[in-house]
Amino acid sequence: MADMIEEIFYILAIPSWEPIRVSPFQGFAPGLFHIAPYLVSVPAFPSDISELAMDPADRLARRRAGQGAWHWSPVTIENLLDHGQPTPSRPFMVVITSEPEMARRVATWRRGLRVRPLHLSAHRIGGAIRPHELTVERLQQHCRTALRQAKEANRWLDITERLSMIDAWRPWEMKPSGLHHHSHNVTLPNEMVLRSAGFITEGEDGRLEGSPEQDYVDGITESASAVFSLHEQANDRPIYLLNPPRPDLILLAPSMHVQAAELIGRAQLPKLSMRAFRALKRQRGYTIQLPVQDEQSINEIGPIFGLRGGELRITTYAVGVRATSTAAATIRLPALINRSAGVVGQLARFLRHHENPPPIKTARVFRAVQNALSETMPPDYMDLLRQSNTGIKIIGEAPLEWLPLGDLPLGIARDVSRIGTTPGNLLIEQLRHVPPLYIPADEFKKYLVVSMFEEGDGIAHHVRRALEVLPGAAEAKLTGISAAPKSTDEFVSVVNGYSGPILIVDSHGTHADNPDVGGLNIGGKFVDVWGLAGHLRPPPIVILSACDTHPFDRSHATVANGFLRCGAIAVLGTVLPIRSRDAAIFLVRLMLRAISFGNAMNANGRSVAWTNIVGGALRMQLASDIVRSLGAQGLLPKEHVADIHRAANYDINPPNERTDWLPRLKERCIETRGFNQSQWTAAYTGILAGSDVIRYVNIGNPEAILISDERVLKRTMHDAQMQA
Repeated sequence: MADMIEEIFYILAIPSWEPIRVSPFQGFAPGLFHIAPYLVSVPAFPSDISELAMDPADRLARRRAGQGAWHWSPVTIENLLDHGQPTPSRPFMVVITSEPEMARRVATWRRGLRVRPLHLSAHRIGGAIRPHELTVERLQQHCRTALRQAKEANRWLDITERLSMIDAWRPWEMKPSGLHHHSHNVTLPNEMVLRSAGFITEGEDGRLEGSPEQDYVDGITESASAVFSLHEQANDRPIYLLNPPRPDLILLAPSMHVQAAELIGRAQLPKLSMRAFRALKRQRGYTIQLPVQDEQSINEIGPIFGLRGGELRITTYAVGVRATSTAAATIRLPALINRSAGVVGQLARFLRHHENPPPIKTARVFRAVQNALSETMPPDYMDLLRQSNTGIKIIGEAPLEWLPLGDLPLGIARDVSRIGTTPGNLLIEQLRHVPPLYIPADEFKKYLVVSMFEEGDGIAHHVRRALEVLPGAAEAKLTGISAAPKSTDEFVSVVNGYSGPILIVDSHGTHADNPDVGGLNIGGKFVDVWGLAGHLRPPPIVILSACDTHPFDRSHATVANGFLRCGAIAVLGTVLPIRSRDAAIFLVRLMLRAISFGNAMNANGRSVAWTNIVGGALRMQLASDIVRSLGAQGLLPKEHVADIHRAANYDINPPNERTDWLPRLKERCIETRGFNQSQWTAAYTGILAGSDVIRYVNIGNPEAILISDERVLKRTMHDAQMQA
């Protein structure tokens, strides 16, 4: 059975394009505008040939575990024709075209193949079928045919079991969801999840179009809650031992890239078109009101709104497939969330100016950012955030990790990761399915540190020395490799020659506002990591122990995004300057957690996701910052610091893993010292705002990286057999 891939690949064939021809506000390839609507229908069909032979609850559990995702991708026509043909080992493919020229080229290419894909097109050219003609039964027939063609191309294939799988397909059993069909982008991802689970929305009376803002909030909340309710069907499954459930909530906040205004200005658009663009930038809620008097006005503003509307639809469709692949609920946030740039910039400038900023002022500035974020969030959405159990995925540019959830920022209270919405083409790459990557805990002992400082730099050895001498490092027997490349070529050579799981970049990072491009200092020279795409092959995990590698107040051209573009799966970046000694201590805590905690979890028969490694390390670091700072200020007797710290770590980690670890820490501190609530609040807010924990951001798809070994697989198989 291992000689054939059972997934069905859904390929969107698009024309090639020049990089400068991407859409102006978000940066999508032109060909996506016509073909992206097909994505809405993809989850109506199976992701592989075994899915429709399963019990519906088992299908849902598999998706929650990241195992049942749809494999889809936009592919340029040249790459498809040269490298994308089905093979006997990968026979199941649906190629989708939306433009006549693409349809003709695919039809000609398809005729010469031994294993032929199903061609779905708006144009009846060369045997293509129309979208409304594709049914589950028609796809089932095609998969049978593809199997037989694969057998003819490779007579050694045994297709008996796979034919049985396909023959066992059962049609979808659709049931009413009890929800209105809104026919709107804000609820579409949730509606896609519900349809894929066998539920249909009813009627058109819930359509959102120029409705009051609360109607949008109600529609989003109701549909997201319905998705959450699905998860009860698939709780406590053996598959979760090996593959922990993926994030159950997506926060979606589409934005325009910061150069959009400059591009629009250079285009010298008519006055009304400029008004339309300014209205987009000033948008606060889910609608835009721009009065027009005549047909000429409509013709002038129409292209601006139409183009931006097209970008938002592409984003929504792609996020919808991602949400459906993991059965995640989606909250589409109001546009006001993207207008926090002013207070974010104020905080960034303040912290860049002070290495050790005064706590009172730091707390005040950070609280202003948190208040700005809180004001954009309806109470219903905050209730949904509190319901999340398995992590949150941010898709946007706003600093939602700082949104207060109780007394903690969201990025500390929950395991959180993010994908940016700009540039659009990188967003599409990151939204595609990332299969689980299993890494044994001991592999993290074989790290690679690249240290790139000029001679005499006082912080050059902080990370290396911390890895060598910090308590626990010797016991863990860290055997990493250290390198000090002096040029870009040396850096690429060292990284490409490394075969382990984790790269630690110890360097100076910078991201000026003119030009608005981030980079690393290598050999005393600025290096744009984006420019290394196609040359640099990073390992799956990259940790950037450098300042400003993904600042919230700059463009998308960050160092962290550059590593994603080069092929990393997860990048731990920094949104502000970090202090070298604190960064070194946090780095070792992170490594020891991956090794020691990962091993402990595996011994208990459970995998642990990299998001939880990072999230737990941030929580433990904050707990450490709190008790040690209170001790240093004389607010906590020094003889109690170690015990209170130990109790906090006990609450943060399994088997307890309590979400109320901070209130319990507060109670212990107050009881031990006898200071009051207001004294705690004043001290805590200053410690939080000054801590480096708010300066890290987990980017990419870290939830797909699992620390796991054969002990977990054995327990998973044992529990599955017992359950059967």
